[in-house]
Amino acid sequence: MIPLSCCTRTALRRCATDIPRVPIRHKSLQAAIERGASVENSRDNGSWSRSDRYEVQRQNRWNEDRHANRKGGRDGSDRSHGYGYSLESLPYSSAASEFLYGYSSVFAALKAGRRKFYKLYVHETRGLKHHLYRPLISAAKEARVFIHIVKDKDVRLLDKASSGRPHNGFVLETSPLPRPPIVSLSAYSKDAGTFRVQLDKQTREEREVNGTATIYKYKAGGWRFPFVMYVDGVLNEGNLGAIARSAYFLGVDAIITPTWKSAPWDHVAVKASAGAAEAIPIFAVNQPAAFLTESAREGWRIYASDAINENPRTDLSVSRSTSRDDDASSAIVFAHARQGKRFSSNHSPVATHPTILMMGSEDTGLPQSLLNVAHYKVAIRSGRQVDEVGVDSLNVSVAASLLALRFLEKPSKTTPKAGNSLF
Repeated sequence: MIPLSCCTRTALRRCATDIPRVPIRHKSLQAAIERGASVENSRDNGSWSRSDRYEVQRQNRWNEDRHANRKGGRDGSDRSHGYGYSLESLPYSSAASEFLYGYSSVFAALKAGRRKFYKLYVHETRGLKHHLYRPLISAAKEARVFIHIVKDKDVRLLDKASSGRPHNGFVLETSPLPRPPIVSLSAYSKDAGTFRVQLDKQTREEREVNGTATIYKYKAGGWRFPFVMYVDGVLNEGNLGAIARSAYFLGVDAIITPTWKSAPWDHVAVKASAGAAEAIPIFAVNQPAAFLTESAREGWRIYASDAINENPRTDLSVSRSTSRDDDASSAIVFAHARQGKRFSSNHSPVATHPTILMMGSEDTGLPQSLLNVAHYKVAIRSGRQVDEVGVDSLNVSVAASLLALRFLEKPSKTTPKAGNSLF
């Protein structure tokens, strides 16, 4: 090896500094995306396929939009939603996420804040031109939800996410509706306006969705106990959502459904509830009969929506005057579950004790195992003496509405007649 002189080494250093540096090529697709490499900087890299280049280009557009969202819109305006470039699909952010759709459902979910939100998709025509667009966008910004503007040519993606149902230009990706599993209703306080639940076992993932709260508030108004509706065997999401809508509007404090033999609380039920399912507490029970029995031990009284014998002659323990008074004054009939004895039509369940109202399916009603646990029965009289075409009952959501309205009526201050007491 020939040693280099000092002059030769100095000359080589000067030549090295004059050589232009070649840009570093990112061989890894993920590394290129993370470092913001563009397709132009990698055009001569033969190791990338066309799909790889498209992915980098798409990610670059995404990063540019995220940067624009931080700095303001591309036109210099202040905006917190994404730029409306074309979408290929509506991806799921997690395995358990789902899509809500429709203005009322999306707005109610954002206002209630009981779910985890991922993305809000707004159609550039139907959504942005909706007459109540601004309140919903304000709620989304307050919830720190990333907003996508969907172009007209991609509206089919919103249609697919809503299963072809009306979405009004709004689709929200969220976590499932919280539905804590419980084994019983427990302590209650009319003065504090609270009631407690005893939670069932949950996995870590279920706790993240449902939470671990055991105390729930209700509006006692200084006169009433909590009122909870148990819905069994309703398999239609539309009926389930309609029950939730009426229950929330009328003031029912919570809804309970079984984990089986019940319609799911999915996007269809939430849409049918007009968003009310987002605000009213909803619980799940695995063993309905055991749940009712344990709740009864805690002091709750159970009313079963079921047919009551209308023939006063069979009610030997009820005076004829009482039966006539009931027939003339109310379309709602109360009776003891076992003896069949009716009591005053001005009876107010929620003013007397914490109440559970059981509603069954339209076809079979409540199962006998649940009827055996009930303390009382309640029925709605028909306005017709003869059934001419086979219509002998109400839709379950309509019956639930009428009964909830009657149960939550504040009683008058008149003293009940002797012989019409509950016990």
